[in-house]
Amino acid sequence: MLRNVLIQFLYFALAALLGTLYAGLVGLVTYPLRASLISWPVWIGLFWIVLWRFKLVRYAGYFAALPLSILSFEFVRTITHPPIYAFQYMSLDRSHYTPATHVKNGGNYLSQNGKGKEGNVTAIHIGEDGFRADPETGRGNPPRCREVLIGDSMIYGSGLPYSDTLRPVLAKMGVDACVFGVAGNSPVDYLATLTFVQDRIDNDAHIAIYVYAYNDFVSLNKYMERWLRGVSPSFSVITGLINYYDDWRRTTFIQALLRRSTAAPKTGAQLWHLRISETKNDGVYWPHDPSRYQPTPPLGREQRATFKFFLQRLRLLVANRPWQVSIVFIPDNDEMLANLANSSAIFQDLDPRRVEALKICKAHSFHCRDLTAYLYGRVVAEGQNPYLPEDRHFSVFGNRVVAEHYLSIAKPNPSAEAVAFSPATHVNSRRIMR
Repeated sequence: MLRNVLIQFLYFALAALLGTLYAGLVGLVTYPLRASLISWPVWIGLFWIVLWRFKLVRYAGYFAALPLSILSFEFVRTITHPPIYAFQYMSLDRSHYTPATHVKNGGNYLSQNGKGKEGNVTAIHIGEDGFRADPETGRGNPPRCREVLIGDSMIYGSGLPYSDTLRPVLAKMGVDACVFGVAGNSPVDYLATLTFVQDRIDNDAHIAIYVYAYNDFVSLNKYMERWLRGVSPSFSVITGLINYYDDWRRTTFIQALLRRSTAAPKTGAQLWHLRISETKNDGVYWPHDPSRYQPTPPLGREQRATFKFFLQRLRLLVANRPWQVSIVFIPDNDEMLANLANSSAIFQDLDPRRVEALKICKAHSFHCRDLTAYLYGRVVAEGQNPYLPEDRHFSVFGNRVVAEHYLSIAKPNPSAEAVAFSPATHVNSRRIMR
């Protein structure tokens, strides 16, 4: 009896090993992580049937040859050419970075250096609280927070040295703000960040959560995957291994080859000049004429449901807190540049995603703010580019406008976000051959 149990256990262990190898191989040739995770128990069950029911254990070595040889090749390649992984710098739930991390700029995950002249990032330092700090002094956010900004790379300050990011800029304006920006995040991650820092936020605090129209309207699959990682403390070993595998497979030779062969060719960026005022021209590198706006599709059913789910979860998170919470929408660059290029006296709403998301936000009784008109008015009034020349992220000027807009909405009784500027300002675009 004991012998039969032991034999069955050995068969299952061998099936589990083969199933794990083949699930790992699936991860190398597919994009979503869930394909590998879903196939894992399927492979184990399949090999258990083959080995136990059909008594084909003698062929186990042949079954293992293909995945073992490919995975061994990738492991050896990783050892000889070690990449930099996101998980080395970030928590599993993406709520914050690894505290006390200091990295010199070298095209690494944290730097995300912009290509413009303002993107002179020499070093990145993560403070003891897990968020960006001054690389020279190590100082970052204060221990207690009354003014809070949460967002992705637009709030993190990608492409800019720390001195030009939002916290130092707001400090010069007399505001001691806590800036919790994590590059690559989406609304579900903003919930994780707010949960992570909630105990240090004062009762009378104002919290602004920034939603970037370009890439923050994610699918429910991505939302649930991030949520699953958010409960990682319950099974940290398993999620840690899965996170390691997910980051590792994205750096493999096979995955890179697959992405190159299937990715649509990107249009090369060309230099365009936006004449924002009579005396000021700004160059912007863009793949197409900014005046010819390429319409974006409206929110899909899944994106709409996911955004509503985010707002509902946020409502539950802040329900018993006396905080003032604002949702601030950042416009897509295409929409902003199209308005500038077409001499719009008043900003024209072209992106249906941002417009609908604002309506959804207001229906959930949040303070919903739109940065768009404010940013456009300041750009036209001051004749400066809000973005880095070859990058979607904010320039030094753009960051300053975001900071000033935050001050306008963080007041006890914030006024309307109207901005006065001359409708007669001439704006046009023309292509400049490189």
